[in-house]
Amino acid sequence: MRIWTITNQKGGAGKTVLATNLAVEGSNRGLKTLLIDLDPQQSATKWWEAREAEEPLLIKCLYNQVIENLEAAKKQGFELIIIDTAGREGLIHTEAIDKASFAIIPCQPSLDDCRSALPTVEIIKNSKIPFSFVITRCPASGEDLQEAKNSLSAIGLVCNTPTYERKCYKRAYADNLSVKEYDSNDKGAGEIAAIFEYIYNKEDRLGKQI
Repeated sequence: MRIWTITNQKGGAGKTVLATNLAVEGSNRGLKTLLIDLDPQQSATKWWEAREAEEPLLIKCLYNQVIENLEAAKKQGFELIIIDTAGREGLIHTEAIDKASFAIIPCQPSLDDCRSALPTVEIIKNSKIPFSFVITRCPASGEDLQEAKNSLSAIGLVCNTPTYERKCYKRAYADNLSVKEYDSNDKGAGEIAAIFEYIYNKEDRLGKQI
């Protein structure tokens, strides 16, 4: 069972948008997928409850229920679990990281965001969990992306494909859809597919499935 924990204690990195899109992508690829909403704001839950599609499934989860819910998911035959954590300063869900087979750190392309990811990285490294940064919400032009890649690659792996600040992400999320469901021809759909492929393959090489 693959468990991907999406975490970064700094808010605004696009964790929930990435989590919901990766969950739909996994489901579309034929994986029995469960999205676990660990964020007290329950943004993913609100998105999911307004959807018409039955998959992927989602459960709300308190921080002290992570192990219990993961054990239940394994018994129910889920193949991919994606955990959406809270984006609050000073709050890192260590259990969700400890039980992950792979950790994903969304990070916006700014020096402040790169620095703010360091406490999260330290906890992941202490848990000996393989991880990768995914650079998110990139502007269409400028040097920010390359500078962020240079900074983050000194700390850990960085996904070659970022997400850009595209209207499709906001519009799809507002309609309770993934970008691929909203417009399969949009470049955002290609970004999510490439990110999913990258993480899936990196986990096969570096991760430990539960």
